[in-house]
Amino acid sequence: MAHPRKLIRASFVDRLKNSLPDGSFRTRAQSRVYKSRLAPISEEELNEDGPAILVYARMEETGKPQDYGVEGDATHVERNLTLVTEAMLLAGSEVDDALDDMAEEIEAAIDGFMIPGFESAQIRLIESDIDVVTEQVKRPIGAIGLVWNIKYRTNWRARASANDPDALEAFLRGE
Repeated sequence: MAHPRKLIRASFVDRLKNSLPDGSFRTRAQSRVYKSRLAPISEEELNEDGPAILVYARMEETGKPQDYGVEGDATHVERNLTLVTEAMLLAGSEVDDALDDMAEEIEAAIDGFMIPGFESAQIRLIESDIDVVTEQVKRPIGAIGLVWNIKYRTNWRARASANDPDALEAFLRGE
């Protein structure tokens, strides 16, 4: 099974990338949404195709296992994921307005979004990081990173018990 962060990133990409039933898109990036922090796009593509969005995890904190079951084993772990949706576009004289427009579109797309498989997750915008890249490019590129906190739970992986020889043997075999 894929790691939960991978599933959450993919869900954000799908939410931002896929067209609506009428064929329109949630953002002006349209289907140019990528689940990587490395931009798989060039300055020329931004010029020809328009804005793009990158989706990546910045960090994740986990709490102690919670909610002990009848066996005394923890049943879930609280996780706090910091996820970034970073919009990039060619910078012009109105770059700040263009970046704010992108931010507004992304925020609207995520408003009310329930992550498939993590429907009880809480999604909260916690920061916007705004910048203009001028190094190693011919034309400045504006970027706005919307930083999201996603609080969700995963099942705790039960440990083998010395009272259960079969489970202990399977654990030692790496199963």
